[in-house]
Formats: sequence, C-alpha cells, structure tokens
Amino acid sequence: VHGPPPQILHILQAAEHGASPLLTGFIISCAPLCVVILSPIFGYYIPQLGARFMLLSGVWLVGGSYILMSFVVSMPSGWVFIMFCILLRLTEGVGSAMFATSLYAQLPELFPHSVGTMSGLVSVAGCIGFAIGPPLGGLLYSVGGFKLPFLTVGGFCFFILFPVYFLMRGSDTGCKKQVLSFRTVVKLLSNFMFLLLVVVHGLSMAAWGFFYPTLEPFLSSQFHLDTKQTGLVFLSLSIMSVLCGPVIGKLADKFGSRGFTITGCVVSAASFFLVGPAHFISQPQLWITVVATVIFGLGSSLMFVPNFKAMLAIAKSVEDTEATSAVVSGVTSSSLSLGEFIGPIIGGSLTQVMDFPTSALVSCVFSSIPC
Repeated sequence: VHGPPPQILHILQAAEHGASPLLTGFIISCAPLCVVILSPIFGYYIPQLGARFMLLSGVWLVGGSYILMSFVVSMPSGWVFIMFCILLRLTEGVGSAMFATSLYAQLPELFPHSVGTMSGLVSVAGCIGFAIGPPLGGLLYSVGGFKLPFLTVGGFCFFILFPVYFLMRGSDTGCKKQVLSFRTVVKLLSNFMFLLLVVVHGLSMAAWGFFYPTLEPFLSSQFHLDTKQTGLVFLSLSIMSVLCGPVIGKLADKFGSRGFTITGCVVSAASFFLVGPAHFISQPQLWITVVATVIFGLGSSLMFVPNFKAMLAIAKSVEDTEATSAVVSGVTSSSLSLGEFIGPIIGGSLTQVMDFPTSALVSCVFSSIPC
C-alpha cells in the first residue's frame, strides 16, 4: 500500500492539477503523519474495541480510500482536487494506523513463545511489498494509467477482508477489557531503554527512506544505470531483509534481542559509510555500492526484527497485560511511520547541499547514535 508508486503518481497528477510543490508534499506526507499521531491512540483502546474489529476496519478504510483516489483525476483542477486528495490520504492514514497497530498487537497473544520469529515474518512481508510495489505499480500505470494501480490495490484490500473476517472469528472475545492506566503509560514512556528502542525502530525505517530520493539519482548520474538496472539495486535492499528476517527473529527468541540490535546499528552505519563510498575510502564504484546496499539490508533487519520483542519485554516488566502489548504495538507503528516520513526529507535535504557520498556519511552518524 505504501511506498514510491502512490507517491510518484500523486506528484504527477498534483502537478498537472495545479498543486504547488509544497501542497504536493503535504498530500504525500499527511498519511504517514496521521499514522504517527493515531497509532498510539488506537493501541491504547484496542482492549476495548477489539483487534479484529480494528484490523477489518483499517483494511476497509485503506481499500476504500484507494478506490476513490483513482477517480480524483476527473475532478476540477485547483482546490477541489487538492482537498479531495488530502481527505482521502487522511482516510488512508487512519486505516493504516488501525490495521498496522492491530497486527502487531496480536503477535504476543497468538504466538507468545515466538514473538521474534513472527516479527521477522511480518518484516519479510513488508520487504516483499516494498520490493514488488515499485515495478508492479509502474507496470499497472503503463497499462491502465493513473486509475489502475489504485483500483488494483483497493480491490485487493476488499478481497482479503473475507479471509481475515473468517480466520479471525472469535479473536475479539477478550475485547471490552480495561485499558492501561494513565500512570502506567507515563511510567512506560519515561523508561529510557524503551524510548531508546523506539528511536532505533524509527531510525531503521528512516534509513530506508533516506535511499528513496537519493540513491536513484546517484546511480543514474554516476554509473549511467537505466531504470531497470536501478530497480535491481533497490531490490537488493529488500532481498537481504527477506532472507535474514525470519532467521534473525528465531535467533532473537533463543538468545535475546539486545546484541542483535546493537550489531544492526553498527552494520547499518557501516553500510552508509560504504554506499558512496566516503571520499577518503575510494572513488565511487558500482560493486561497492551494491555490496553496501546488501549490507544495509542485513543491518536494518538486525535493527528492526528483534526490536518489538525487546520493547514488549520492557513493557511487560511494567505491567503484564494484553493492554500492554496493544500500547507497544501503537508506539511501534507510530515510530515506523515517523521514520518513513522523516527519512526522505533528511535524504533530500542533505543532497541539496552536498553530494551523495557525503550525505550518506552524515547519515552514518545518525545510524550510530543508538549504539
């Protein structure tokens, strides 16, 4: 659902319908910002609303917003087009916050002894989506124009409502339970280690976001790669995460999460050090850049996959209830969306004032902060 294809299509159509670059940026960013704000709120109230209800409602809202979004190209240019785009993106953000928060909240309840492994599998699913989203979105756009990618994604969301509805029947038997007290929430959010892990979670997604506006121009200008070749380099980012995610999750279940998270921060920082590479190491070479992206895929998995389990363990030490898992899920979803929002901004801003190797070196410093 998320990622480059809808953003690129919004940019194209917004420009044609009279939206300024500032308004176009707001149209794109209002959905992840909505997730940042609402995910902790939804996480807090999951015990009363029920995870199944929230998951189904979220998928329904996202699917409906995408189907309706396909028709905005027929609206008059100017403020009518802009306001409907913003309204639908906000609706998408509400739905995304609901289903993402619900998804993570159910992992500890459904798989109490393998939270790390299941978190790894969820990470794999996300990486597969990021890998196939750009080429699939581009293919659908080339075949059917602006409408077809949105109609396809929206239709698929409605399709999966049916298996989710029946497979999760009975999973809301525990709803209407008591939410966490305000005092417990404050105690949790004032825990230094918990907040540090939240920062790591956000940085893992911000690091991904850094590459979206920066890596493609660097590859095309420095190595003269075409669109397909650039796509293969981006694919290497996801493939390593897909291969390593479940293994890292299983190892984290067995040996604990802390060592993996620290190692992930170091490996991710090293990948930013090499992806340019830094000017004092070597001149830009394609094989070094590709190896660095593969290393980054490993490092981001080490940062991301064990993190939810570690945050959950800290939260359970404060108060061990189902409501605790729901709150952690909301904070997790919020931190990821915040990283998704600020990553491209940081990357784009840095490359405005310095070249790609130097901007990656600066990002290396940010990645190593939690260490």
